[in-house]
Amino acid sequence: MKSIVIINDQSPESEHAAVFALVMAQRLGVNMILANLPLLKLTTAEYGWTNTITEVDQSTAVDSKLMKNLLERKMLHPGFKPLIQEKNFSCETDDLLKLTSENEIIMVIKGLDEFLPHALLNVNLAINNLLHKLHVPLLIIPSSWSENEIQRMVYLTDLRFCGIPTMKFLAHLATCWDANLVIAHSSASGMPEMESHQAEEVFNEEISLNICYKKLYLNIMDQSKSIDTLEVVVGEMNADLLVMVDQHFHFNFLTQQYFKDKCSLYNPVPILIFPS
Repeated sequence: MKSIVIINDQSPESEHAAVFALVMAQRLGVNMILANLPLLKLTTAEYGWTNTITEVDQSTAVDSKLMKNLLERKMLHPGFKPLIQEKNFSCETDDLLKLTSENEIIMVIKGLDEFLPHALLNVNLAINNLLHKLHVPLLIIPSSWSENEIQRMVYLTDLRFCGIPTMKFLAHLATCWDANLVIAHSSASGMPEMESHQAEEVFNEEISLNICYKKLYLNIMDQSKSIDTLEVVVGEMNADLLVMVDQHFHFNFLTQQYFKDKCSLYNPVPILIFPS
């Protein structure tokens, strides 16, 4: 059966993310795997990880405090009750690669303290260690995000490259909350701008007809003037889930803004990142 993986690095952020992961598993009707990792002591250079010293605590027992909390919460839910497994790993990638090869994993969820000075480095590390190697979507849950409902998902992309499989995944996710799913169209670098009627034609004939989701909408970003994309998407569009593809469509610029420069200006929302 399909499952989602929750990264438990024994931090408050991972516990916070696990609570939402349970809600998502209940809504999607999938099982959960709690991946317990050892405590890590990390050192950083200005824009990259230079050394990682692993402090392995082999005493971490299955049926951890977090596991017990999830089991209690699961029994309070009147609907679908996912199977929750707990596994201890010695590292973040090799063991997880084996796990994903033996299970039908559809998503990895990781918590993040977005206000730490090295938050952007933590995101890059998660992308390199998880997204690139496991090849499944990575959901980053900010520590300050307190909602358990998703009402408006915004996918920042170029309509010409949004990907039908990705859209079907998002539509299924949106269906579980009866949420609005908005494609925020922004032309990819080097591509000609699309006129409004062209964008609407592509949306109606190539995307909407293939997705068949009643709450799928198009928002054409105004590229005729300099705009703050992050402010528009998170602020004006009221996104409570931001969707992007790794390294596509202003990804590096937006994540740098989000986790380094402007985090305190917005109410950070979860970010779902698809492999490129």
